[in-house]
Amino acid sequence: MRLRHTAAPRPAHPLRTLAVATTLACALPLTACGSGSGSSDGKVKLSFSWWGDASRAKATEAAVAAFEKVHPNIEVGTQYATFAAYNQKLATQIAGGGASDVIQIDWGNQSQYAQSHTLLDLSSGPGKVDVSGLDPKFAASGKEGSDQVAVPFGQTAQSIVVDETRLDALGVPVPKAGWTWEDLQTFAQQVHARSGGKTAGITDPGSTWPAFQSWLLQRGKPLYTADGAFGFTKDDLAGFWTFCTQLRKSGAATAANLTETVVSGPAEDPLAKGAAAAEWDYDSIYTSHVAANKDKLVLVPLPTVNGRTGMYAKPSMLLSVYARSKHPKEAAELVSFLVTDSRAATALGSSRGLFPDLVVRQQQGASATGADKVVADYEAAADSLLSATPSAPPKGDAQLITLMQRVYDEVSFGRQSPQDASASFMQQAGQILEQ
Repeated sequence: MRLRHTAAPRPAHPLRTLAVATTLACALPLTACGSGSGSSDGKVKLSFSWWGDASRAKATEAAVAAFEKVHPNIEVGTQYATFAAYNQKLATQIAGGGASDVIQIDWGNQSQYAQSHTLLDLSSGPGKVDVSGLDPKFAASGKEGSDQVAVPFGQTAQSIVVDETRLDALGVPVPKAGWTWEDLQTFAQQVHARSGGKTAGITDPGSTWPAFQSWLLQRGKPLYTADGAFGFTKDDLAGFWTFCTQLRKSGAATAANLTETVVSGPAEDPLAKGAAAAEWDYDSIYTSHVAANKDKLVLVPLPTVNGRTGMYAKPSMLLSVYARSKHPKEAAELVSFLVTDSRAATALGSSRGLFPDLVVRQQQGASATGADKVVADYEAAADSLLSATPSAPPKGDAQLITLMQRVYDEVSFGRQSPQDASASFMQQAGQILEQ
């Protein structure tokens, strides 16, 4: 996984750069898709945009339909795209003053949008959203200073997605919680050897910004300090890339030409193609992996260092109301429905991870089946392994995700050593944070 925004990244892989491939339900000029308006039939028309794949779009449309049934005076127009395409379009929309009334944002962009006064404060006024049903610390992930500029749209946690069917065929056991990075290396090399070199043990995680964050947290270091500076050194990054390079050169991790294809969502991943038996990702992407893969997939916690996983409860994505929306009250009603109402939870399933409202989440978990149950059970089992949720990333975080991919390509294709590449990254990244 390169960049998937949960998110990601990808939301997220989590944090992956998703190519422009998915159909935009509303691929119109920005102003046409901008803030909603009234209509001759007396209905308020809202616009709502998000990123994701087809399976997430289906779940989201069902949730919107449930909202419209409860609010017959409101009509919601929707649009979505893959992560990279979405963020590019959203940036253009914001610059042109025509973003949707309700927008899904990535945590890495939150500070930037808040500081440019793009997001409405949801803690008071006409756009007030009641977040009392959410864990207060988790709800605070959507704050910029004292303003609630966003509300988490789901809780996700880091994981290793494992192809159990393939491992059974190769006679390699599924890793267990508490395994170490040395165990991962042994596991991945077994997969490579027993498959005759056809399958790598894991997709190379070297270009994955959040994977590096977990690597740091396991070693007692944050990605960012409280004042938004780096909490690590170039030697820390070089150490991570050196480990990944060892995996890749031994065949335990995917080759560079395979890793760089991870740009269009789980259907294009080495995991779905049978070229890898495991992949770092957020559990909020699990349903998309299942949709893209015929084999049985399971979720395993990250490898540990001294018992620490470096995992934490992360907002898979957040919902905000555009500050220039003509209908902040109705937009806030849509946000509130999507994060607190059981009908929304039923429609959304685990497409964005665990549902934000704690009471509804408990009800949902008790009746979950299939992929939703796998995610609910994984999060319940991993709860004791989670670290405290860090503060929202500083402005520039989203650019660093892309920078890491670009610089690591130099390593994985053999054009730079991990040490030289890490020095280059730190120099360029420092300039981004100073902007």
